[in-house]
Amino acid sequence: MSVSTPSAGYSRAQIILHWVIAALILFQLLVHESMEMAWDARMEGGPAEGANPLPHIIVGSAILILAAIRLIIRLRHGAPPHPAGQPAIFGVLANIVHGLIYVLLFALPISGLVAWFGGVENAADVHGGPLRLALIALVLIHIAAALVQQFVLRSGILLRMMKPES
Repeated sequence: MSVSTPSAGYSRAQIILHWVIAALILFQLLVHESMEMAWDARMEGGPAEGANPLPHIIVGSAILILAAIRLIIRLRHGAPPHPAGQPAIFGVLANIVHGLIYVLLFALPISGLVAWFGGVENAADVHGGPLRLALIALVLIHIAAALVQQFVLRSGILLRMMKPES
């Protein structure tokens, strides 16, 4: 599978997957504490009162599957070029941030599944600690950069992730 030439915009599937994955990540962040309670109860051998790990596990697995689909579509369809006239370093930084987000969209669900189903405490520590914090930081950087591009540099970049290419 090879990367196709850059397209003028994102496809409808790419846009839908972007926003669905974003919503699922937000959900995961909101139910994180419940999952931690369930993990602690599991490791202590007691009941997880008030904590249901199932939604976190299902949504994390969905993120993994959707990220894989999104990556395949990106490799086949490509991505639009960076906005014209911007400093080259912006494109480099955007590529780095996007690449790291993709890595985390795979690393977080996999480490979570290894932790929960394998009972691997180190995987749980990495999943709920540095990987989770890295994703939060990168998502905030991604959002801030998109807003700067849209409202300060007036590149129209947000429209690309809202309206499919013609």
